[in-house]
Amino acid sequence: MGHKLSFPATKTDLQTDVVEIAEHTYWVGKRPPGLLLYTNSYLRTFKSLLSTAATSQGDLSQDFHLLVDPGPASDLAVVRAKVERCIGRLDQVSAVYVNHQDPDVSSSLGALMQRYSPQASVIASEETWRFIEYYGLLREQFVDVGQYCNGLPLPTGQTLFPVPSPYCHFVGAVMLYDPDVRVLFTGDLFGGFSGVEEEGLYADESDWTGIRSFHQVYMPTNKALLRAVTAIRALDPPVEIIAPQHGRVIEGALLEDFLGRMERLQVGMDIVEDAADKTTLTGWTTVLNQVLELARGYMGDEADERLRQNKELRECLHFDGSSVSVKMLGRWTVEQAVESLTLGQPDSVSTPLKFEAIVAAEDLDLPAPALVVDEG
Repeated sequence: MGHKLSFPATKTDLQTDVVEIAEHTYWVGKRPPGLLLYTNSYLRTFKSLLSTAATSQGDLSQDFHLLVDPGPASDLAVVRAKVERCIGRLDQVSAVYVNHQDPDVSSSLGALMQRYSPQASVIASEETWRFIEYYGLLREQFVDVGQYCNGLPLPTGQTLFPVPSPYCHFVGAVMLYDPDVRVLFTGDLFGGFSGVEEEGLYADESDWTGIRSFHQVYMPTNKALLRAVTAIRALDPPVEIIAPQHGRVIEGALLEDFLGRMERLQVGMDIVEDAADKTTLTGWTTVLNQVLELARGYMGDEADERLRQNKELRECLHFDGSSVSVKMLGRWTVEQAVESLTLGQPDSVSTPLKFEAIVAAEDLDLPAPALVVDEG
């Protein structure tokens, strides 16, 4: 979108600088070096779109400043300093948006709302409020985002859109979409662990490893992820920037790529059996090698190359000469491998490969892979 500015406009130092990720949309988080899990806070400032006549009676003519996911108490000093560089004082914050109640998202709320911004509203779901009110917040400060499913109107004339993402990873988690700048604030969804050598605020291909690991630990099931991704794809205009509460900001072609991977990612209860019983990986390795041997008969070396080029399988497979072993997520890995081998192939090739995987798993008393086989 062309709005990647930082203060000052030199090489960005994330420990001290504010970064404008979209027009009037600022990253104001804390990022000391060497952490595995960073937290991101964002500030969105809105200018009034209303006419002079419509705003002549008072506060409607003022700007509206929204702080998104204020972060942990340990980050408050840095977040405060960065917010004040953008809008002058912390008491100019009009509202605080909270995706869910975890302390890394919200434990700064007590000091923020009581000491610095007592006039601000707290926008969250009712489920989230039940926990964050224990930071000493007052009920009259609370705005229930559940009442604004069709849009949250701001006094400046703009409208924001809450996007529920239940069980990603909390039942009351709600993302927030700003259609004017096409930024979606996703909370924990698309958050990730950070590598020790990461630099800069924007994600690249290497971020997927941390995102995958984070979701497999903290998300309950793929069904929750699929529902959230479906909701994201339905937004109009389409999302251009994903701003998660952990990890790095996602934009460009990577956004669609990561959406596709997320809707297929197995997490939590989807993988708990594989995680609990490592011996099943030997069985799944046998299944995969039987399928691969058959695929080589149809495709030759292309079969092995397809598996090697599949980005989603790089951490799940180990290649040793002509043999392949499954290192993790047995059933899911075999399913993805078979889908990769059969992509674009005629039924005369894809059907035998899928059937081989299903029968081989059955012979080893493994659960049948979820593969669609043509009835013909």
